[in-house]
Amino acid sequence: MKKKIYDVLLVGSGLSSIIFTKEYLKKNRSINIISPDFKKYTNSTSGSLSSYKALPPQFKKNFKKIDDYFYLNKFKFNKKNCNLLGSLEFGGLSNYWGLQMDRNIDDDIKHLSKNTQKDIKNCFFEILKENLLLGNYKNFNNNFKIDYFYENLITSIKKNDTHIFEKPIIALSSKIKKINKINRNCIKLTPNDTFKNLDKKKVIFHNYYVDTITKKNNLILVKCKNLQQEKAFFTKKIVLASGTLVTTKLLIDYFKIKKTIPIKHHPRLISVYFARNKLLSNLDMTPGLLQIKKNTNNKNYVGDLRPSNEIILNMALKIFSFLKPLKFIFLLFKDKILFSNNLLGSKYSNLYMKKNKDKFSIFSKNKKTLLVLKQKQKNIYKFLKEKKLIFSLYKNFFPGIGADYHYFGTVPIKKSGKLSLNEKCQVNQNKSIYVIDGSAFDFKKNLYPLGTIIANSKRVAKLIK
Repeated sequence: MKKKIYDVLLVGSGLSSIIFTKEYLKKNRSINIISPDFKKYTNSTSGSLSSYKALPPQFKKNFKKIDDYFYLNKFKFNKKNCNLLGSLEFGGLSNYWGLQMDRNIDDDIKHLSKNTQKDIKNCFFEILKENLLLGNYKNFNNNFKIDYFYENLITSIKKNDTHIFEKPIIALSSKIKKINKINRNCIKLTPNDTFKNLDKKKVIFHNYYVDTITKKNNLILVKCKNLQQEKAFFTKKIVLASGTLVTTKLLIDYFKIKKTIPIKHHPRLISVYFARNKLLSNLDMTPGLLQIKKNTNNKNYVGDLRPSNEIILNMALKIFSFLKPLKFIFLLFKDKILFSNNLLGSKYSNLYMKKNKDKFSIFSKNKKTLLVLKQKQKNIYKFLKEKKLIFSLYKNFFPGIGADYHYFGTVPIKKSGKLSLNEKCQVNQNKSIYVIDGSAFDFKKNLYPLGTIIANSKRVAKLIK
């Protein structure tokens, strides 16, 4: 029987994949996507991921999806110094992302040609406009109101202040102008919500995960598996949107790379403050409502501010278990509890991947990351205190290396190297392979980078034939 040869195969179903699909279908009849959506799971006991204190509350019932992600992808990591996350399901991690986007996407794409920069920015603008996202970006204005506590912070900033407050873009598709009215029923920019609006007849899913990719004459041989069988696909072009960890391991295998590969990320520290004034919020899901940045060009860290809610509070009590008997006190003062994520730029990345026999080890090296995080957080704390916004009491929690869940920069756009791309996001040493997830960029200053990633995937969808 004659083997079927695909023109284009897309791997993965995260947000970069679905945005690519949406754009690709404007000029093409159909698209084939390889992405697992298993109803049953392996008997793997690869880890006691369920015991992770910092596991996001959204994953409470998803332990097997997480375990199988690491088990089937042959990832191995030291749970004592790394806290990684991935999920073997439709949409992957981007079904659970924090919905925050940086408005400044310029700094981390300046190394690209002017035309490519222009195309990415235009696609970013198109995504904001098409989805009516909340926030402002150049000529796109869909401003939203937040509690006066936060609004006053923005207007209180003076030119000589060490830090500034900025509203992010929030990836909620809504005509609501007051953020307090946003709830779980609002349409979010996630794979699940975006996919609902696509023509399902044009999207053909293959329920497998990709094991290996190899060159076969002028084609790409894609060997796949599910829990019942194996299958081989032949394609003229393959588009990897499988998430940075999986994309990287597939290309390490493809090129038979033996050296250690750095994984870029944004180390994270969680802080809890007690505000002097009440924070009015009816939100049952809470993206960061305000970003705190250094008021200089040296923007290598950011903190965000968000009010408390029951989900976050329960997670905090899980982390600080000795406080559980005091839960009633926290509930009494929940309107004054202020949470913050503090993120470092990618120059402080501390994750690495290396293939050892048939496993892919992921590990950290540098023990100074936490010290740097605490130093940066102290600057934010002092600033908030000087502004008389918080009391002296605060608590930090370090969830571990990799617990920012921002993984990127392993296959960057540059002129040379096996793990490198041209500006069309084709692998330099095989232009039949495209990469459209976070692997393609190093986000040194854009610390909430998903907007840039999906803008680029939309751009590539316009280019590919």
